[in-house]
Amino acid sequence: MSSRDEDTRHPGPLRRRDFLALGSLAALTPVMPAMFERAAGASELAGAAAQPAPERRPAPQPILPLSVGYLDGSEQLENLRKLAPDLTALTVVRRGNVFTTGRRMMPSHRYPSGDPRLVGGALRMTIHDLYPRRLPAGDAAALWPVAIDLDVLVPLLDPPRGSTARFQAWSYRRLPAEDRSARVSFVLWPDWYSDLSVVMRVVPPGANSQPRLLQARFTLGADPGRPRLLKGIYLLGLDRGTWEEEIDLPDDPAQVPAELTSVLMTVEPEGLRLGSSHR
Repeated sequence: MSSRDEDTRHPGPLRRRDFLALGSLAALTPVMPAMFERAAGASELAGAAAQPAPERRPAPQPILPLSVGYLDGSEQLENLRKLAPDLTALTVVRRGNVFTTGRRMMPSHRYPSGDPRLVGGALRMTIHDLYPRRLPAGDAAALWPVAIDLDVLVPLLDPPRGSTARFQAWSYRRLPAEDRSARVSFVLWPDWYSDLSVVMRVVPPGANSQPRLLQARFTLGADPGRPRLLKGIYLLGLDRGTWEEEIDLPDDPAQVPAELTSVLMTVEPEGLRLGSSHR
């Protein structure tokens, strides 16, 4: 993937059910009008009264780097599409024997490079849920975000090179009642010319709180500071700097610190099993 940004020109949003109904990303190119918009705004979720849109254009929201952690050794897992909740059972089958993999999370950008074997083939991305799935209880619950939205900027098959479509993949709402998207899985085709990106919008509690907009642009190469595109398990942090250090996750998800709560995502070749290529 190139590191060019000039061709990711705010593509129109595509809702999850529309994306899945298409069945192929080749059909995404004409489906780009602004008719696909989120129905719920952050101000509504925070309990603020609806106000007429101001005449002046608001200042652009700064985009922060999205912190991406990678579960070391997860490229050896057989099936990443259906993981046990909270990663409670991670097993590797080798020559008839079953092994339990470790839980060391690594900053994704520290791996030497992405996996070039993923270029041009079908790649399945799955957004599973929050990790850990059960949110903090007690006083910590009041500090939990009001809303989380995760969009995927999907490379398109058709020219011009560098084009992307925006897919509204997954969302979470705490108010007026907790609601989260089901697991969603879809196929895409990465290449060297289009950036596969994920954009997360996190709305903190409080009527006057400003949403955080975070973005990660994956690379198949070794672009400095960018998460590597590999087969395996990813955790997408809800704030910048979540996964900047190596850490061993506890076996009990209830012991995971609240500041490490993330969105769980997996990437794997469709119809093909690959081993490690980044060591």
